[in-house]
This record gives sequence, C-alpha cells and structure tokens, in this order.
Amino acid sequence: MSEHTSWIADAHVDVLYRMEREGCDFYGPSPLQASAERLMSAGIATQVFALFVSPSLPSQYQLEIVLRQIDLFYERVVRDAVLRPVRDLADLHGARREGVMAGLLSLEGGGCLRGQPEMLRTLHRLGVRGIGLTWNDANELCDGCREPRGGGLTAHGLAVVREAHRLGMWVDLSHLSDRGIADLFDRTSGPLMASHANCRSIHPHPRNLTDDVIRELFRREGWMGLVFEGSFVGKPADVTVDQLLLHLDHVLQLGGEDYVGFGSDFDGTSHPMPGLSDAGDYRRFADLIRKRYGSALAEKILFQNFESFLQRTLS
Repeated sequence: MSEHTSWIADAHVDVLYRMEREGCDFYGPSPLQASAERLMSAGIATQVFALFVSPSLPSQYQLEIVLRQIDLFYERVVRDAVLRPVRDLADLHGARREGVMAGLLSLEGGGCLRGQPEMLRTLHRLGVRGIGLTWNDANELCDGCREPRGGGLTAHGLAVVREAHRLGMWVDLSHLSDRGIADLFDRTSGPLMASHANCRSIHPHPRNLTDDVIRELFRREGWMGLVFEGSFVGKPADVTVDQLLLHLDHVLQLGGEDYVGFGSDFDGTSHPMPGLSDAGDYRRFADLIRKRYGSALAEKILFQNFESFLQRTLS
C-alpha cells in the first residue's frame, strides 16, 4: 500500500462471524472471501469488520457471541505489520504512517444490547465504533426492512442512537425499515452511513435505499457503500458488474461524488457476483473504476470519501 492511489476502502465484511462459526483462519489458507491474503493483494487500506450474530438467538447469547468476535478480532486478526485496530483519529493516522490496514469494528444488529445504552458504552470501550440497529427483523430498538408492520425506532432505540452519537459512533441505515430511517433523519443529528446498500430505483429490493433517503444521507454528509450481494444489484441469476455500475452512476447523479464508496459484504453474501466474488477481485475492479470515471473521481470513490467520513466521525 505504498502508493496512495492503490488504497481501497471496504466498509463491511462478515469475516468475524465466519471465523467464530466455522473456525476459519484469517491469515492461513481459508475459504474466507476477505482473508488477509486477499485483502492485502487487493490493496485494502480500510476494512470495517462487522460483529454479526443470528437474531434468532436469545439476546444474552447474542451478547456473548459478540464479545467472542471482538476477542477474535484482537487475538487473531490484529497484527502489527498488517492490520491496526482503529478507535480514534490518532489510530487512523498511525495506520496511514505505517502503511498497514486500518481495521474498525461495527455492530450489525443491536439485539445483544437488550435496549440498554450502557451495553453500547461497554462495547464502545472495547473498540466498537459503529452500530446497525437491527438485521432485517424487529428487536427492542426498531423494525428491520423485512418486518411486515414496518415500524420505526422504539424509545429504547432512540436512547441507544442518542448514546451512540454522544460517544461519536456512526449509526448504519443498512437493514432498517423505511420508517426507522425516517425516524433517524427526523429525530437525530449525528453521523450516519449506509455501509452496504444499493439503489431501490435501479433494483426494487427492500434492502436498497430510495432516492429521497440517499439524497438526505448525502445532505447530512453521511456515507453510502454499494454492496456486491447479487440480489441487491439485479436478478441474481444474471447479475453483472455493469449492473452494479448502474447503481454507482445513479448515486453520482443524486449528488454522491463525495459520499459514495463500496461496502462489499464479503463473507456475508448469499449470491456472490461474478467478477466480484471475493476481495481478490477488488484490484481489477478498482482498475475498471479508474478507467470508467477517471483517476480523480475514482480516488474519491475507492478511498477518499470513506476516509473523509472517518475524519469527520472519529474523535
């Protein structure tokens, strides 16, 4: 990662979930889509590691698994010469000086919190810097995009969001119901991102965002990471990289030049995209982005937009 233009930011992978569930080795030969070898070969400079637990488990077990995944991150992913844990701007600047990957933790699904802000404070002390309130379903905090009633934030959810913003954490729109997203816009003012989502007007999937949501996210200087899950890009049977770029073109038309990037969802996809099936494909994809959009805009999309978001958000 010696050349700045080779750096790529990826805002979402489920590596820790697969490591905890399947016993995968981040640094050895492994089936991980975002193994250390693949991330390093791609020139990844920033990686957000999601703390994900099945929401079907009782909340007390969810918390235990989240804590185990945090331990996996520090014991088996962090390595001085390869990846530095980032809790604040000093850590981010240190990773850049040393030329190593910046690794951040984000909670995907707040069921483990049981509606209690003090649980979030504890996770923040352990290095968690972002939170997605739910994963498609409903929990104590809010409804997800697959909950039929389509509710918004609960009183517990609003308390957790306000505590997250007081702590300087970002809140992730991905997986939220439309009403929940509206509540975030109407009732909060802290940093927001959509770590792995595409455009609903290009492909009408409930996990994708409407144009109005995307515009408001950008108005608030939030960040949007386009996702490589085939079912969010188009019809999974025939999805292509060109179809993903239709989403990118649309986001740019909505004013996303300074606010869009990529959140692959590697190790969390059900329908991998041909040509973007693991992190080893990232460098070739980055070359395509540079060729299509020019080096200055590509630099923003691939790296600088997410870097700027972190600069605005981390204390």
